[in-house]
Amino acid sequence: MSGQPWREALARYLGDPAHAGVYRLEPSRAAALADPTVETMGLDWHRLGPAPRWSREALLDGLAASLGFPDYFGRNWDAAWDCLTELRWEARRARVVVVPAAPWDATALAAFTALMQDAAEHWAARGQALVTLVVAGAEEGEAPEALGLPTLPREASAPPLSPESRG
Repeated sequence: MSGQPWREALARYLGDPAHAGVYRLEPSRAAALADPTVETMGLDWHRLGPAPRWSREALLDGLAASLGFPDYFGRNWDAAWDCLTELRWEARRARVVVVPAAPWDATALAAFTALMQDAAEHWAARGQALVTLVVAGAEEGEAPEALGLPTLPREASAPPLSPESRG
């Protein structure tokens, strides 16, 4: 993994239960995470499928599909909590849930991020890291800051600038 210190920093940051939680990620920075080598760095990636709009139903269905919830999943926030707290973990591997950019229903996304933050805290108390990255840019119809989520630290999510791109 030498020569790719930003990927190592990303894996260390996201894999640390102290950093478990929900973060906002700008679309331009999300592209760096699509690199297949990021997938192999001790992180289990779970991407929600694309949706035209993040409604309650789209978020619950996407979460269930990406994390492999059981067939009896009830498609409500309480049932999602039950499934999230019953996940099976591979030792020393963090789970990273990525929500792709799309317009959102503010009430649904607030409930979803609260659910994921609670689940992250639940797992962090047990020494496991669960991180949710919500990809949000201005094109989603609201200012990304309206989500009220912290931004993933730059040093943890993007490769360093090349000398040519620094200007």
